[in-house]
Amino acid sequence: MPRLAKRNALVIGGAIGIGRAVALAFGREGANVVVADRGHEAERAALVAEIATDGGGAFSVECDVTVEPDVASAVETTVALYGSIDILVNNVGIGQPPGDFTALDWVDWQRLLDVNLRGVAFGLRHGLPPMLERGYGRIINTASQLAHKPAAGAAVYSATKAAVVALTTAVAQEVAAKGVLVNCVCPGPTDTATWRASDPEWRRWKQQQLPIRRIARPEEIASSYVFLASEEASFMVGQTISPNGGDVSW
Repeated sequence: MPRLAKRNALVIGGAIGIGRAVALAFGREGANVVVADRGHEAERAALVAEIATDGGGAFSVECDVTVEPDVASAVETTVALYGSIDILVNNVGIGQPPGDFTALDWVDWQRLLDVNLRGVAFGLRHGLPPMLERGYGRIINTASQLAHKPAAGAAVYSATKAAVVALTTAVAQEVAAKGVLVNCVCPGPTDTATWRASDPEWRRWKQQQLPIRRIARPEEIASSYVFLASEEASFMVGQTISPNGGDVSW
């Protein structure tokens, strides 16, 4: 039997990149999937069609994670469509242009906080109540390997991702005994639009610096989310999984 059969999932930030791979993987494992994202209408429509082709239920909603009612509505839509929300993935995140900390505009600082941290907090705030009411849920937040290995030129981004890890652990301790497990994934360099838009020279250096000597495919990262969403992860509470090619090792 598929590992997520009869489960209902909401993937916020699911239209492209890692989120898209997660939504596809959930669908292939038997889950009904609601894909929420800001814009990316064509990508969302194509993804919903692909999940449906594989036999899963799928739906798309517009969601800006900086707008709390949007996040609340995405959760409510999932429950209205499928009767429950069993799995929530908070995957939206933005990066910062490489540069000195002192040069970062406060507006950019606030934007990073609003998307990368408050967006996750909104997902937790609205995803938890229906899960707690049923006594079951799986929440997976996306952080970054830079939460554990902050990089020069990415100070604020690194700080927001470290905050996501801390938020995950703290909330997990509040709700684990009530049947809701909250965990986190910290991906390393992955073949996404963000990676491809970065400086080619830096990309070559980074790839050679990784012990595995290559970056990840999105589906390789998605497998961590499938595990955390499944019953195989029933003893995982407030944990961070770090698929990063060896860039951060514990």
